[in-house]
Amino acid sequence: MKTSFNFSMGTLTQRADRIDNLLERDAEQLSPLGYDETFRTNFKTKVTAFRQMPSDNYWLGQQTLKTDAKNTAYAQVKELLSTLRFRCKYALGEQSVEYKAIRFNKLKDVKAADLINLANHICTTCREMLDKLASRNITEETLTEIEAAVTVLDDAIDEQQTLISTREAKTVEREKAANEIYRSITEICEAGKDIWEGVNEAYYNDYVIYGSKDTIEEDEPVEEDAETLDDAATEQ
Repeated sequence: MKTSFNFSMGTLTQRADRIDNLLERDAEQLSPLGYDETFRTNFKTKVTAFRQMPSDNYWLGQQTLKTDAKNTAYAQVKELLSTLRFRCKYALGEQSVEYKAIRFNKLKDVKAADLINLANHICTTCREMLDKLASRNITEETLTEIEAAVTVLDDAIDEQQTLISTREAKTVEREKAANEIYRSITEICEAGKDIWEGVNEAYYNDYVIYGSKDTIEEDEPVEEDAETLDDAATEQ
């Protein structure tokens, strides 16, 4: 879902505040059309609820934190496996069939999700030849430590994916609420223009300005310009 307007969420709420003032100022003219105090109260409630919704930047920040946790877990597994590779190489011989069967060569540039399967394979294979690896102090405890780190990575990937899904859902929810507010604004503005056209130019222009979907000058940056953070939120 996308917004029906071409300006920021902050501008939307400011326009909504202005419309609230117009509903109060022009209550006598608008109430007979259904835009009475009850309508105004419901409108204000929607705007207040919308303001309280965490922004996309908030959810992007949460996603970035989960991604950082995943990347840290990924680095930990890679480090443990790299140390294990060094010790296996000298315990088994780099050209041996046993060493090649462990498939350490797959470690280069492996993605986080694929690292889990690879690490499990390495631990399983090493466990079958612990007698030969004992010369380099590779024990069951060594493999258990790696498997524990893999579990942390697996959980971190799941948490990151959950946050990505949550962010997407919250973005749609917020855009839906914003569009509902915008529809109310445009509806009220159409009514206001109809009321004041040819009667009061200044009042008429109030509804033209705040009902427009065009971009207007703002003192603050558009909130949704968060693209520079997206890469950090989706690494690996």
